[in-house]
Amino acid sequence: MVALFQSQSDKALECSLLIMTINIVPFFSVVSPEGINNEVLKEIEQEGVRIVERLRDVPSGEPVYLFIGTGGTENDVAKFLKSAKLDPPIIILSYDERNSLPASMEIRAYLEMKGVQAMIVHRPLAQLHALLSRWSKYTKIEERLKRCKLGVIGEPSSWLIASGVDPVKVKDRWGLEISKIPIKELTEKLPIKTGADFKKHVSNFQSNANCQSVSDDEIAKAGIVAERISAIVEKANLDAVSVQCFTLLQDTGISGCYSLSYLNDIKDFVAGCEGDIPATFTMLLAKLITGTPSFMANIASVDEELNTAVFAHCTIPTGITEEYEITNHFETGLSVGVRGKLPLTEVTIVKVFGEDLSNYWVAGGTIIDNLVNETGCRTQIRVVMDEPVDYFLEESLANHHIVVLGNYVQEFSEFFEFTKHR
Repeated sequence: MVALFQSQSDKALECSLLIMTINIVPFFSVVSPEGINNEVLKEIEQEGVRIVERLRDVPSGEPVYLFIGTGGTENDVAKFLKSAKLDPPIIILSYDERNSLPASMEIRAYLEMKGVQAMIVHRPLAQLHALLSRWSKYTKIEERLKRCKLGVIGEPSSWLIASGVDPVKVKDRWGLEISKIPIKELTEKLPIKTGADFKKHVSNFQSNANCQSVSDDEIAKAGIVAERISAIVEKANLDAVSVQCFTLLQDTGISGCYSLSYLNDIKDFVAGCEGDIPATFTMLLAKLITGTPSFMANIASVDEELNTAVFAHCTIPTGITEEYEITNHFETGLSVGVRGKLPLTEVTIVKVFGEDLSNYWVAGGTIIDNLVNETGCRTQIRVVMDEPVDYFLEESLANHHIVVLGNYVQEFSEFFEFTKHR
């Protein structure tokens, strides 16, 4: 769906498409005390979770999990699975009462002997309730991704030699469509000024800045490019876009830094630099998981002794900054760049990678400083990492990584663990 200019009917339709349910098939022993079924199931029932007795009650394509309510249910599960024909892996949910776990262990071993992959997810009931809530959210994110379209205006930058993807494999893995848009659609026949409505966005960008060191004319030109990219996005029905921004700058003398900053502050939309598809997909996933914009950055330096890393780029969504300056683009000294100041807070560093975008890395950290270094990109933050910074030197998933304000390590890790079994 179009992320920028949706009508209310479009949004209502999209919401209806995203209603996915976690289906739970419960098993309780026939000798269990009367009422124990309802008592236990009430602890995990919630919006997004459906308790079902028959698979024909489950809409096609929705996930099904086995909940072991009591011991003594092993044969019941075995009989059910003979007729149910669920796709492996079989996910068995257990809790720490009423011999749920011992029964689950017997069931898992039985399935393994039959050559059927199965795994146990074990939690106390309260934690299982919370986990199912998150799973329901992750299911909706998966469904959202199947309807998403990521456009690359131009080509991935020539220096992204490790960051290629296979659009067919990405489609198979996530359902995401990747489309290419010729750079000339952006760079040719630019108007001399923005429309009246878009001029307000440019004016707000200027008026809310802490200071400005480039001319009004340069900012106005950046606004023209932002309006053109917005029009391309609407026409192509995109949910995410990445721009070959150095070619844009070479061809027009105008950077994309303001454009990407503006687009990333729009709800349900993301915009990445340099035609980097893995980084832009990571930003899209980050927004779906957290609901907030993120910062796409270079790893400018690391300090192994202090376990810190500096993340830097010339654009950042202003909505996540405490304040920002309008300056020029670092490498060229031309046009417009954005120097944002971020709060000294916990962050999550994440990157999705690979031909089918199935590899990932995530770690927590804390911003300890905002830097101003004229030999590097305009927005710069120093982060003390929770994981060894050796990763960036020895194992990194290429250069660009995504910075999200807040600690979402568990959510990202759980999402990938959840989706790899589906």
